[in-house]
Amino acid sequence: MQVSVAVHADLDELVRLESQLFRDDAGVHDPQVDVSWPTRHGRDDFARLIDLDSALVLVARRESVVAGHLVGYVTAPSATRFGRRTAEIRSLYVDSASRAGGVGQALVGRFKAWARANDATSISVTSYVANHGARAFYARLGFAERSVVFQAVLED
Repeated sequence: MQVSVAVHADLDELVRLESQLFRDDAGVHDPQVDVSWPTRHGRDDFARLIDLDSALVLVARRESVVAGHLVGYVTAPSATRFGRRTAEIRSLYVDSASRAGGVGQALVGRFKAWARANDATSISVTSYVANHGARAFYARLGFAERSVVFQAVLED
């Protein structure tokens, strides 16, 4: 398995994986998420992120097949965090056939190294409370739950 920085030639695979993430995660846990967004806007969004110095888009390949991806970025220094930069994993997805094989761990490990090199002092990631698999995965990698988001849906 090889983890590398994504290039524009990876755009179709990135959209495929992000579409699966939206369908399998947000589509199950949040009825307010437009699961068609990656199909309609993902290509432009990934192209922008690939070219952005403050973002990192990674792909993991087994042989020549893209088995997973990670998208993350670092923030500007924050006055409320003692002038420190933080990193955030925006999305991470590994094909079901490649799970439990170290792909996700390798992607996060590469992102951690990049975040450190970009002066981030912490990494955060958001997960749906009902996504027990994701929460257990991040806990195994040393992430601790720090906050809870409450949401009220306003009816029309």
